[in-house]
Amino acid sequence: MSKLPSLLLLLLCACETPMTQPEPFQILDITPSVQVANDAKSVTVRLDVEPRFHVDYGDQEVRILEEPVLEIGSETLVPMATYLGHGRFQGQVAPGLPPGRYPIRVKLGDGREATLADAYEIKPAVGFWVEQIGDQKTGEPFTVVLHAGDPYGEFFEGTVQVSVYIGNTNANLFSFVSGPFTAGVRAQELTVDTPGNNYLIVVQDVLGNTATSNAFRVFPKN
Repeated sequence: MSKLPSLLLLLLCACETPMTQPEPFQILDITPSVQVANDAKSVTVRLDVEPRFHVDYGDQEVRILEEPVLEIGSETLVPMATYLGHGRFQGQVAPGLPPGRYPIRVKLGDGREATLADAYEIKPAVGFWVEQIGDQKTGEPFTVVLHAGDPYGEFFEGTVQVSVYIGNTNANLFSFVSGPFTAGVRAQELTVDTPGNNYLIVVQDVLGNTATSNAFRVFPKN
């Protein structure tokens, strides 16, 4: 058999890329680290590793390779699909986790993973209450102040469903989702166009917990 020229052998050897094991990584922190059970929470996990990206110029798309998945406890998986730069990945933790303290684990698509012990806490679900509502007039906006109850209300920054009822007929005039709470408080503006003597505001969270306002009257404007 003829031998390959030595130059060709050198080129073939130069093209071989040695297989290397990916470097291990660490979880630096998770923020915020506290969530109440009846609130969804957007969290940011900071790693000491930067992701690799696949750039598709044809479709003008950039995709993270080895996209991280956050595991809270042993069952809750959170895709960390948003990259914020500097090793920070963001995802949304759904409500419903039982209260307690949890370790977190981050898994990468290439098989690497890291754990941070006692890093995330779920507080018990909060209740709600509605500040006193006075008499109103049809067509005039008024503000309803909603509170997430103590002792963990300050951690609630989610939304609730707000329903407007005429109490004597139990008719639901309309419902809508509130804006987000800030430190457990939400001032929500609404308008009622139908006069009535026994209006009620009912608040409900994603777990079905409810709160009802005092009864108030709505008079015709003129």
